[in-house]
Amino acid sequence: MKEVIFPYQEGREYYEIEIEGLKRRLPLLRVSEDTWIAYFDSLGDREFISKCAEKLSEKLRGSDILITSESKGIPLVHEIAKILDHKRYIVARKELKPFMVNPLVAECRPVTSKAPIKLCIDGRYVPYIKDKSVGIVDDIVSTRETMSALEKLVVMAGGRVYKKVAILLEGGVYDDVEYLGILPIFKKTV
Repeated sequence: MKEVIFPYQEGREYYEIEIEGLKRRLPLLRVSEDTWIAYFDSLGDREFISKCAEKLSEKLRGSDILITSESKGIPLVHEIAKILDHKRYIVARKELKPFMVNPLVAECRPVTSKAPIKLCIDGRYVPYIKDKSVGIVDDIVSTRETMSALEKLVVMAGGRVYKKVAILLEGGVYDDVEYLGILPIFKKTV
């Protein structure tokens, strides 16, 4: 992935994005001494999620089932599944739960986590994925860690990855992920 670097302008508190005609102001958060990101949090923004789901569902026509990780991907995958008339979707949990039977587990380290996490799906979901074309859905792809773990879970369950989609890519482009916009990474210039 090629990193897109923009100079940070002192005193600037927000970065504005426009996706499908909807504008949102994202707060700039410092993540290291010289680096800021535009923090994207779509939870609760029904208008934004619905519009993005409309566009991303077009890219997922032909999939049999969808998968995402908790928690920000859930409202998005729910809307896409509704548009595609999928009766079910799969949510990979961020930890093993006592009720899971023969769980499938893939480890990853998302940019928002201080330590590696385990994405898990209950083994009882394997029949929904096995021999199916599976669309992978995420709200934002930064390091690609979560997307890769979801891909591993699909393969472990015997499914085929149909397409991978996200609302936003952060910092650059991945050739195999379809998206609606790009968030730059802001670097302070000397």
